[in-house]
Amino acid sequence: MVSSYRPMREEDVPEVNEVSLRAFGDLARRQGYEDVPPPPVAAAHARLRRVLATDPGGAWVAERGGAIAGAALGLVREGLWGLSLLVVDPRAQSAGAGRELLARARAHGDGARGHVILSSTDPRSMRAYARLGLDAHPCLAATGRPTGVATPPGVREGGAADLPLTERVDRAVRGAAHGADLETMREGGATLLVLPERGYAMVSGGRIRVCAAFDDVGASTVLRGALAHVAAAGDHARVEWLSARQQWAIGVCLDARLELDASEGCVFTGGDVGPFSPYLPSGAYL
Repeated sequence: MVSSYRPMREEDVPEVNEVSLRAFGDLARRQGYEDVPPPPVAAAHARLRRVLATDPGGAWVAERGGAIAGAALGLVREGLWGLSLLVVDPRAQSAGAGRELLARARAHGDGARGHVILSSTDPRSMRAYARLGLDAHPCLAATGRPTGVATPPGVREGGAADLPLTERVDRAVRGAAHGADLETMREGGATLLVLPERGYAMVSGGRIRVCAAFDDVGASTVLRGALAHVAAAGDHARVEWLSARQQWAIGVCLDARLELDASEGCVFTGGDVGPFSPYLPSGAYL
């Protein structure tokens, strides 16, 4: 039984990451699928520290016997609230800790014009998010080694000078920019790819972390460039959060000979989140 809840602190970061690894590993075992490899420890810690620094009011932990038994991170970007993380140690689950942590992270978004949660396939999580009054958008994932893809003309690696483009695109597709969140992803090893004046993608370890553009053609072009980047590195690709709104992405994945599967979970949205397409969101930064 969880004994207390308190705001997250800097020194909690390593232990929160360990709880997260145990929780998602346990979910994969219970549901009988292969767990997705976690990001490098340094990148995972940077993500936690980033949200803690920008949104201390949305960062909470649950304690049991002096140890961290769960954590929640809620963030707000330009009026858009998102749940960056909600995990409970397997030994403390189904006792109300997740509900209490979610309530605290959600309160950080009081007054936000829009809400986004990317849910795992855990039925308890999806039930909790649906009860917030959010709309559920079931998702596919696409995995495999990209075949027959080449970098489209115009797609190139980006840098800090391209952040204004990402901000314009983000505001068009979801109403709020990621801003320096993308720099944190780059510092953690992710690669920014851009199609100037059209769109961008973030790629890390074969996973497409974000992909967005002003229009479907631009998004498809950037996604092909991202899969070509993965292929050139010899990595296994994973394209995530393929909801029914992202038909443009499904075609690109099939053309690259990736396989679709239904183990991804759901995107939950509520309020004003823009068209949310063409857009593949980030698990950490929504």
